[in-house]
Amino acid sequence: MTYRFFVFALVLALAGASAPSLAETGNADEVYARMQKINENLNTYTASLHVDVQTHSFPYISPTLEGTAYFKRPDKSAVVFDTVPALASQFKKVYPQIEPPAEWPQIYEVTPVSDDGNVSAFRLVRKKNGRIDHVDVKVDDKTATVTSMAYFYKDSGGSVSLQQTYDVIDGNYVIKAQTGKIDIPHYNADISSTFHNYKLNVNVPDKVFEQ
Repeated sequence: MTYRFFVFALVLALAGASAPSLAETGNADEVYARMQKINENLNTYTASLHVDVQTHSFPYISPTLEGTAYFKRPDKSAVVFDTVPALASQFKKVYPQIEPPAEWPQIYEVTPVSDDGNVSAFRLVRKKNGRIDHVDVKVDDKTATVTSMAYFYKDSGGSVSLQQTYDVIDGNYVIKAQTGKIDIPHYNADISSTFHNYKLNVNVPDKVFEQ
């Protein structure tokens, strides 16, 4: 399973239709440098995951999923659900891959959009052609953590967006909760998830990421 976290959120709204001047980006470059150093001593983790789904398109269901999230440095992540495997399989097709900030320059053209002193905004455009047109990201300047991401698709014109909050465990920022929205043709849903029972720097076999 590739890194297709079941993470979600309100659609991002980055203001300004024209390109910003360098002055408007403030210290976004410095924030981005700190983003890449978050959790430097975190090599692996597992966490229990609870997901509530409310669909607004056929078949109009409201399932609850329980599972386990896995991470292994540098960029291996996976979610394995304990229940409703058919539904979980469909979700994997919907959610975009989320790469860690340190990997962004290899995959995207990263452009600072703005920084108001509290929140920095970035736009990510893939270097290789694919389904995603661009990703809009907001980052908390104080903690250098990603608070929201929105993926906009070329082929469908739809989007998947997310917001997330964090806990601090042993000096590491780990996701506590995520909320979001899927808005693509023939599939519309609101989703919320919570992460708990984190276990840091434990053995995580590579076979977990092959499912």
